[in-house]
Amino acid sequence: MKMERKYFKDIGYKPFLFYIVFGVSGEDLEVSREKHKVDELPEGLDIRIFTREAHGEWIDGWFTGTYGSVLKKADASLFEICQSADICTVLQGTIKNDATLDYMRNVIGIIQAFIDKGALGILDPQTIAMYSPDQWTDRFFDKEVNAQNHVVILSSEDSDGYWLHTRGMAEFGRPDIGINCVPEDKIHDYTQLINQMIYYGGQGVFFENDTRLHTSDGKTFVIHPEFVNDFDNDDYNNAYYNVTIIEDIQ
Repeated sequence: MKMERKYFKDIGYKPFLFYIVFGVSGEDLEVSREKHKVDELPEGLDIRIFTREAHGEWIDGWFTGTYGSVLKKADASLFEICQSADICTVLQGTIKNDATLDYMRNVIGIIQAFIDKGALGILDPQTIAMYSPDQWTDRFFDKEVNAQNHVVILSSEDSDGYWLHTRGMAEFGRPDIGINCVPEDKIHDYTQLINQMIYYGGQGVFFENDTRLHTSDGKTFVIHPEFVNDFDNDDYNNAYYNVTIIEDIQ
């Protein structure tokens, strides 16, 4: 079954995927169309094996510094299990065909096949999220692909309020999203707006004009999405929208 992107528009750059599966190699991997819902290896995706013996410094890098601290704080037990792995498999690449979400369904299924082979855990470096095998299966496998389930919304306090911003929209070939100077009493509403943009971005929308969005609370806002075509920034590692709220309709 095709996973359509209802509003797909080719905007000139493609989804970038990057997952690390700990504890297993890709050798003798058995992937089933029926069991794992995989009908092809997406064009552009590479699968490589890393061992601690040959690539120990690279593997350890994911478990040290600020990055490692975030993962350990989220789940210390899973962190230690994955950190102890002697081998991991990396799925990484820029996807060629993203007119549907079949590429994501296929990658999810390939990782599910690694889980069936005994994977210890899965790291999504782009969203700084680590999943146990059960968490991966429950959250992603054999479900409709919804970008809201893959993308994280982060909140950072600054001198003028809060900065709400996403990580992970690169997995759908769309810009990440940021709103600056958010008052504390608007965090809930603006988070819902970002969630709407995530959903529609996953469905292929590229926001080019002022857009009216509705929250699940029945509120309506008009946003102005300024597209910033900068993939080298440290905040997103992706192009992004600098969003301003131009109308708040109660």
